[in-house]
Amino acid sequence: MSLEIREVKTISELKQFIRFYTNLYKNNKQVAFPIHLDESHTLKKSKNPALAFCKSKYWLAYQNNQVVGRIAAIINRKEQEKLDQKIGRFGWFDFTDDLQVSAALMKTAIEWLKQHDTEVLHGPMGFTDMDRQGLLIEGFDCEGTLATLYNYPYYQRHIENLAFEKSTDWVEYEIQTNDAIAGKMESLAQRCKERNKLVSIKPKGSREVKKIAPAIFKLINECYKDLYGFIPLSKEQMDYYTKSYLSFINMNLISLVGDETGKLIGVGIAMPSFTKALQKAKGKLFPFGALHLLKAVNKNDRVDLYLIAVDEQYQNKGVNAIIMSDIISGAARMGIYNAESNIELEDNKKVQAMWRFTPNRQHKRRRCYTKQL
Repeated sequence: MSLEIREVKTISELKQFIRFYTNLYKNNKQVAFPIHLDESHTLKKSKNPALAFCKSKYWLAYQNNQVVGRIAAIINRKEQEKLDQKIGRFGWFDFTDDLQVSAALMKTAIEWLKQHDTEVLHGPMGFTDMDRQGLLIEGFDCEGTLATLYNYPYYQRHIENLAFEKSTDWVEYEIQTNDAIAGKMESLAQRCKERNKLVSIKPKGSREVKKIAPAIFKLINECYKDLYGFIPLSKEQMDYYTKSYLSFINMNLISLVGDETGKLIGVGIAMPSFTKALQKAKGKLFPFGALHLLKAVNKNDRVDLYLIAVDEQYQNKGVNAIIMSDIISGAARMGIYNAESNIELEDNKKVQAMWRFTPNRQHKRRRCYTKQL
């Protein structure tokens, strides 16, 4: 069978690029399918502000005129400047279990990256740290989340066959709580507030959260600056994520902590799990996808943690305990006692230490690979 790699150039081809993932996993019961419209916005320069400082190309692999794989090659100029390294990224790397397909896609991406003087490649990653990243290597029997991508076990064999090596791992935890744990956490949080003169900032709705958004993203930029793959968010990106995500935050699942002057020094955000809704929607908002997502907001049995950031000057002063208390108590008010941590770097012991207060299980692991070109 002849294999052909074609660059994505048209709207029709971009739709094929996006829908290939849904088609490849259509019978899988663990995957949380990305919404096609969201993927389209992420991949289009006219929609995604990250593409103001990223170059990218997308390709599809065809056998007998059937799509059998895809890949994106990315050069993030800000990442190159931050690391002082000619580094590139690969992402959206999906393929049937055929070594010829994965090798041809990667060869094409590397050729383009070398044309732009790239010397090191890592992935799978998106344009920035705010995109899905990491190859699942443990936890294939566990459900995915909105913030992560599921992949088949054979992906690891394919990528390692291409001479990629481990760069870093992320781990994920499954967390259980109950009313007794929520009560203990509230007592601990109150002691931390009194001891360190901290206060909880209580926005009344999404409109107030949007007003605080610049301070939230400023804190994220400061706290995440040394994390693997993180690039400081531009004002345009901050505006984009405020509109895309912060506008839909459930007030039970956001924690904002201030110092005695009210300055924001800690933030935690969780959301009801959209996994089952995304499985039903299969990438489509219409005719019923949006309805499934709306139901998930109001009726759920799990929350997914999205981010925690604490001012460096307030590390080890109980701010994490306050944030977790707020979210655990908020979830309990919704009748929810299960949570997914989403990804955290395997050596981020400060974040992992938070789970010691609750029954937990490290059930998934993701890997970022690297290769000298």
